[in-house]
Amino acid sequence: MRKVLLFLATFAVLPIIAQTEVSSFFSGTNEGITYSLPDTRIEVTVNAACITHTPGEFNRYAERYLRINNAITEAASHWEMNEITITTSGKPNSDKMYTVKVNSSVACNISLCDNGIIRGINIKEQESETFEEPRPNSANRHLDATQYMTEEMLQATSVAKLAELTAKEIYTIRESKLAITRGLAESMPKDGQSMQLVLDELDRQEKALTELFTGRTDTIYTSQSYTIEPTSGSDINKAILFRFSRKLGFVDNDDLAGEPVYYNLRDMKTVHIPTTEELGKKKILKKEGICYNIPGKAEFSLFTRSKKMYNAEIYIAQFGVTEILSKELFNKKATTKVLFNTATGGIISIEK
Repeated sequence: MRKVLLFLATFAVLPIIAQTEVSSFFSGTNEGITYSLPDTRIEVTVNAACITHTPGEFNRYAERYLRINNAITEAASHWEMNEITITTSGKPNSDKMYTVKVNSSVACNISLCDNGIIRGINIKEQESETFEEPRPNSANRHLDATQYMTEEMLQATSVAKLAELTAKEIYTIRESKLAITRGLAESMPKDGQSMQLVLDELDRQEKALTELFTGRTDTIYTSQSYTIEPTSGSDINKAILFRFSRKLGFVDNDDLAGEPVYYNLRDMKTVHIPTTEELGKKKILKKEGICYNIPGKAEFSLFTRSKKMYNAEIYIAQFGVTEILSKELFNKKATTKVLFNTATGGIISIEK
């Protein structure tokens, strides 16, 4: 966000103007601060995971030595959709660009986004950046079991013998953990923190060796984002947003290997759209106030052939109208603070 502070000494000798003059923007011909009102974009972010199952080297002996009857026996992988997030953002509308003349009223402090969309008037609120921690990939934490094998285990001449020795080592580790937690170990850790470090290391050793029997499951997370730009006066019914395959994950929209995920967007007609005659009468008013949007409400849904995934009402600038804040709010006797929604151009709050 950039702040436009119009404390210009060159205007100090000019007479005070008790109104806010706003005109439509024409490149090279306007004097003042130009801002845009936004069109609303719908941002759909889909989080998915690729889950891979890898059998252990000793999966045939899992039942015999460890009494494990659900060991992974075949390599396999599949994709799952975990979460869908819907947000809205603003895109500057080139047909809704206005210039505020520099005078002693509202133009003393206008806040704009980086893309020129008006964010506020006479406000000092700062945008804060947020950072989302990346999801861990379990595949990156795979433990090498050989580093926990004894000399006897590494010298085994057959898979069956190595599996037997590995199982014995697992039981030895378990006995060591029990002895520590019961206070019966010959060399007990000195304090609670040391005990936890020892137990954590024994857990890692047991996990690495046990995975040789049970196999392991690795999960890799990824996400895809899709943008929808609605147009005024039209509804969208059963349009394909993306395709998703349990075997391949995200695929192209024309790839029939993936199941389509559809969306509907319906204008709920919550805002009266003025006629051409009504619009003509308001054009004069736009020169004496700050323009803003009254967004319309829309119903947005995501679904597949068999499942509803999302359904909610959202505000869309293109489904509404543009109005004017009275010039009386910004004369020399009033310092009105206005905060705008940068995704819709609507007013969030007005403080006088």
